[in-house]
Amino acid sequence: MAWMPPLHILLSPITADTGATIEQIQLKPLFYAPQKEALARAGDDEDDQFFELAKLATGLSVKELDQLKRPDYVSIAQYVHDMSTRPASYFLEALGEVANEPSESLTTEQVQLLLPLDAAGRALTSVTLEMPALRATKVMKKLTTAKERAEFITSHCTGLMIPDLAGLTVPDWTELQERIDDFLNKPAAFFRSATSK
Repeated sequence: MAWMPPLHILLSPITADTGATIEQIQLKPLFYAPQKEALARAGDDEDDQFFELAKLATGLSVKELDQLKRPDYVSIAQYVHDMSTRPASYFLEALGEVANEPSESLTTEQVQLLLPLDAAGRALTSVTLEMPALRATKVMKKLTTAKERAEFITSHCTGLMIPDLAGLTVPDWTELQERIDDFLNKPAAFFRSATSK
């Protein structure tokens, strides 16, 4: 069973821009590139950030969102928060699916994606994550911004092209960042003990 975003039944229906009544909202997954753009538009204000992400997660216009009663908005904000901060494994485990399979190699890991990623004309349901070589981390450290460094090392460790990363869901991006952070900061003994369990 594939993961699907939840359907939110509104406590209080709203009026669509078309004049129709909206009684429920099929929430949408957040994707890495649109989320990054929405956060840049919103600036540093957390309320503005959540509002921009709520537009992405609901597909509603500003006028439609402004009609939401606070409890409905809080429910949507909670979904946005989970999509923005939780790794894909959180959502996959809720389905009862094993998120990531240990590989035979200590230096690679198969990471299951929340939603398929279209990369190079193929729909990937998982990516092989490989530990970065020291030379790659040296190149990464020379890049200007944290986003550039994260995108470079993610591309290097997954074999995906940087433009392909835009199609990852935010939870997939988060999952990969957690794993890559382990690769960058944990000693070899951490990985040996993880595979012996």
